[in-house]
Amino acid sequence: MKFSIIPKLLLNLFKKTATIKFPKESIPIPDNYRGVHNFDTNKCLGCGKCAEICPNKAIEMVDVQQQDGTIQKRPRIDINKCCFCGLCESVCPTKAIRLTKKIPVAGVKVSEDSDSSI
Repeated sequence: MKFSIIPKLLLNLFKKTATIKFPKESIPIPDNYRGVHNFDTNKCLGCGKCAEICPNKAIEMVDVQQQDGTIQKRPRIDINKCCFCGLCESVCPTKAIRLTKKIPVAGVKVSEDSDSSI
């Protein structure tokens, strides 16, 4: 039996732990993290570029009745299909779709009537 592991063991005994005390502590979210979508309906042109470029077909263009009674195309995102690649954000000409740092949580329904998500 080799005893070369004992010095490593002793060194690791005095190092700072790699774990955190969740939920009281949390790790910071990186600047380039891509989370739940933020959608500004006032900026959207209804061009459908986001739906065309989506590799998982998570975005589909649907008819939405506006306040003035007209019907316009708007994207609807299936968050369960989304891989958060950010292609929809990069192709949007008016920057109507933005990826936030909000972490999608299983079992939590994203509200469709708010401007914070699609």
